[in-house]
Amino acid sequence: MIKTSKNGERHEVYGRRNGKKVYVGTFDSQREALAAERRFIVTQEQIAAGELPPEVDLRRTLKQATDEWLASLKASKSRSHGAYGEFLRYQILPQLADAAIAKITKARIMGWRDEIAVDYAPTTVNSAMMCLSSAFSYCVDRGWIATNPCRGVSRLEVHERSYNWLKTRGELERLLGVCADDLRDMVAFAVGTGVRIDEQLHLQWVDIDLERRLITVQRGEQGTVKGGRLRHLPILDAVLPMLKARALQRGGAELVFGGKRGKVRDKPAVRRALRAALARAGLDTKLRWHDLRHTCASWWVLAGGDIFRLAKLLGHSSVTITEQWYAHLAPEAWQQDYARLAFRVPTETAQIYEVVRDENGKLAGRRVLRGDKRETDFQAANSAV
Repeated sequence: MIKTSKNGERHEVYGRRNGKKVYVGTFDSQREALAAERRFIVTQEQIAAGELPPEVDLRRTLKQATDEWLASLKASKSRSHGAYGEFLRYQILPQLADAAIAKITKARIMGWRDEIAVDYAPTTVNSAMMCLSSAFSYCVDRGWIATNPCRGVSRLEVHERSYNWLKTRGELERLLGVCADDLRDMVAFAVGTGVRIDEQLHLQWVDIDLERRLITVQRGEQGTVKGGRLRHLPILDAVLPMLKARALQRGGAELVFGGKRGKVRDKPAVRRALRAALARAGLDTKLRWHDLRHTCASWWVLAGGDIFRLAKLLGHSSVTITEQWYAHLAPEAWQQDYARLAFRVPTETAQIYEVVRDENGKLAGRRVLRGDKRETDFQAANSAV
């Protein structure tokens, strides 16, 4: 049913669901109203035929659905709430926010996946897809859609790659020299401790014992650190003076590296500040904040530091993870293997001959193609052709 205003400018559409009158929407033209009425009737017919779940909502957008989903995760104190919120904010909603969840198909998901793969690493894309699939599973449970459109969409292949890091002390000093005071201290702390960015931004002064030179890493965006395991880090000589200076200027602040009005800094803003500083220092702007952690670990191993202590420093669940990433940098890593494949490479010039045949094609002897005059094997081969 369509109810038109007296001036004919607004058209309200109503339908019937389960024998009750329901409001469908208000439209500026009768043409739009008629189309909406037809869509509603078709939807109800599909529900009656079992083709759609009873509560399907063609007008519910992905933004609306994921807002409710995130709220449910927060209420249940799920540790995934923060990470899923970031994937939605940066990788998912910019492309899919206004799309009706009932109209998002597998093909649409594949197109979105390929689109964000241009700007993000395969691991990030795959994690964003897992987030989106979880959101759609919630929608299925609520009866808003019949099936999860992410089901059957293949993940991107992840190729093993080397990590980036600052190779020399000189590079680090160049970077620190162009950083503003807060950023300089934050970069130095990241390299000097190997903490994750989330751990650093939530670090409080009560977690730092300058007298005992000990840092307790126990806070993160989700309340606790990754894996839920707190750890204790030594305050190394490189960062001790900086921390003492910041403690004197603390002024009652709770966070060690707090932002404006003492609040936790925004991670994307911190990363952008690092990228700008790298550009000013003439260094690789592809270096990520996480690569400062790699720098810490790499320097530790190159200096002969114990790999087991490093695993505890980084908060790895197993030393195997640490070895996979950094063991090859140890000074003695290959020392015992240097003579394992021993063989001698001759230094004398090789004699290369050409077989000579007579006019009947029979072997008549050989002649030297290369003697004292050194040539490459490719040149000799070409000469014999």
